[in-house]
Amino acid sequence: MVSNWKKDIVYLQLKRKILSGELPNGTKLAKELDFSRELHVAKVTLRSALARLESEGLVERLPSKGTFVRAPQEVGSILVLHRNRGAIQYPWHYIVPGITAAAAEAGYPTTFCFMEYLRNLGVEKALEHLREMDLSGVLLVDSTYRGHEPEIDIFHKLGKPVLLVHPRMNDHETTGFSSLVTDTRAAWRAGLKHLADSGRTDVRILELGEFSRRWESAEYPALFRELGLCTDGQLSYFLEDYYFSRESVESALDRLLGDHPETQAVYCYSDFVAITVMETLAKRGIRVPDDVAVMGYCGYPGNTMLETPLSTVDLGYMDIGRMAVDLLPRCPEGTAVRHLSPFRVIGRTSTEKGRQTQIFALHDTKQPYRRIEL
Repeated sequence: MVSNWKKDIVYLQLKRKILSGELPNGTKLAKELDFSRELHVAKVTLRSALARLESEGLVERLPSKGTFVRAPQEVGSILVLHRNRGAIQYPWHYIVPGITAAAAEAGYPTTFCFMEYLRNLGVEKALEHLREMDLSGVLLVDSTYRGHEPEIDIFHKLGKPVLLVHPRMNDHETTGFSSLVTDTRAAWRAGLKHLADSGRTDVRILELGEFSRRWESAEYPALFRELGLCTDGQLSYFLEDYYFSRESVESALDRLLGDHPETQAVYCYSDFVAITVMETLAKRGIRVPDDVAVMGYCGYPGNTMLETPLSTVDLGYMDIGRMAVDLLPRCPEGTAVRHLSPFRVIGRTSTEKGRQTQIFALHDTKQPYRRIEL
């Protein structure tokens, strides 16, 4: 993991120097052995960084001649689009900072726009504006595409690299654009498995409806049996609104505990649901985790700042943003490749009696994308 991070640092340093003009076009780089010593890294680390730069057309390695900078004369900006949704549970709030940071490190300007504004322009008017913007590529931070959305037609006609960021699993097929996506089914199961591995057998779920996190409620009995969990009674309870209002969470929790007062753990659709659950349990004198453990899902950055730090399945939103910037140049028009982003199960006080925070499982992918773990 350390060597992977060093490779990322070297790659980003060199890319920034190339894009900023500090290493002008045509510059011959030092021999690999000398260059690696200059950068204080292993030769294999430098070679990996140069290979990535070559794949992006930023350097050219010529046999018996050396490695030369092939910087573009001008670097276009990255256009980032997302819905005009202000509620704090929407992932774009936490993905966009990663995009901004990685773009700045790599020397890309960024332009932001709400998806609704682009759609309101219509296809031809939108294309007219976009063609004047000198774009390197487009990041669509959205999901659940049906195939008829105007931006699909707009960006295929524009012909620039496009990447769907944190969409649904098959949105790349629906849109024809490459995607960076979380394996939601695997991530949701991993959180439930963590509760089972902690010794709790009576676990109940708070979720949005019959089909949440890519699991149907009808699948839960088999999944619970597979993990050694109790399957008696109702296993999942639905929130009454999508916005995780306190009233909706408290009502669902009351129904859950009313039916199953012996519940040992509550697994929540979102960290924001879990936070309200913990507050409600505290008001009622129910101790977390001694009486009832609480597990969240998504990886809200403030989870460690709670009175009872929240265990969660962390999807790594900030890293998703960084990965998106790195992948974008490798997503030319006409490609539709699905890249999986890693997630990790983090145990904190809300499930771990007398233990410090620890990562119980890091779920990497076998996709052609390396993990960046910060």
